[in-house]
Amino acid sequence: MTPYGQSNRLVATNSARLRYTCDGEQPRIASRKRQMTTPIEIGRFVGAPVRAHTFDGVSIAESTYASGLSVGAHTHDAPLLSLVLQGHATEENGGHSRELRSQSLLYTPSFESHGHRFLTAGRWLNIQFSTRWIARVGAGVTMLPAASQLVRGGSTVNWAYRLGAEIREPDTVSQFAIEGALLLLISDLARMPVLGERRRPRWLKVIEDAIEASIAAPPAVTDLAALAGVHASHVLRTFRQYHGCTVATYVRRRRLERARADIASSNLPLSMIALQVGFADQSHLTRAFREAYGETPGQYARTLRRR
Repeated sequence: MTPYGQSNRLVATNSARLRYTCDGEQPRIASRKRQMTTPIEIGRFVGAPVRAHTFDGVSIAESTYASGLSVGAHTHDAPLLSLVLQGHATEENGGHSRELRSQSLLYTPSFESHGHRFLTAGRWLNIQFSTRWIARVGAGVTMLPAASQLVRGGSTVNWAYRLGAEIREPDTVSQFAIEGALLLLISDLARMPVLGERRRPRWLKVIEDAIEASIAAPPAVTDLAALAGVHASHVLRTFRQYHGCTVATYVRRRRLERARADIASSNLPLSMIALQVGFADQSHLTRAFREAYGETPGQYARTLRRR
């Protein structure tokens, strides 16, 4: 999850006070955990590596983490995106703590101090990109949020999953696919201040809860409007403003996210998961899953179980 340089040898401990280093040494007993002060260079990652892909200023790595592992306060010299594939962790940032679970995407700007604790065994996808890469693709550093962002679901998270699919099964066009998905992810991040949740109307949560409670057969827009006590046209305009999509697109997205979560956390057959979240059958789920994430549900399940 968290990159670190070779000069920072004491970077993470677990409940047994094990020391982890980046030079291949076996973990050994550490007397205490200390805060790292030197910014961590791009492409250095804590955790047991599963796979990685690096090219021209972009570094992507999938890693696993032991339950109880703690990473002290530290900073990075490049922006960091961390997608939680499995597990439950917390982040400490500026004196505040927040929970990170499956399908959470955390954006941390360069040189922002933060730390993590893994409450359960975890599996994360970590993405970094240099200012040189940003300049080459014409995105511009000013597009990036100035503060950390925690995203749960939506197209931003979907693009991160596409990056993971590309490094799991690379081919001759993977670099193009990775750059395209990363640019779209950054574009979504750049719009977050506009699409953020400040000053959200309270009735929007009522509508979201109603959709979640019956994701397989959600209420019609007119019924959602009646629940919220507003006009249907107002629901449609406001929903697009805060979610960046229509209600129907949001429902399709949430079905896929629920299916992905069920695949990761249960042993239910894919055919049953498909029906539970509102797909006509397993083949319908497979087509939509591949289109959204770049891999089939079966491929995703096998990846998670290949420890």
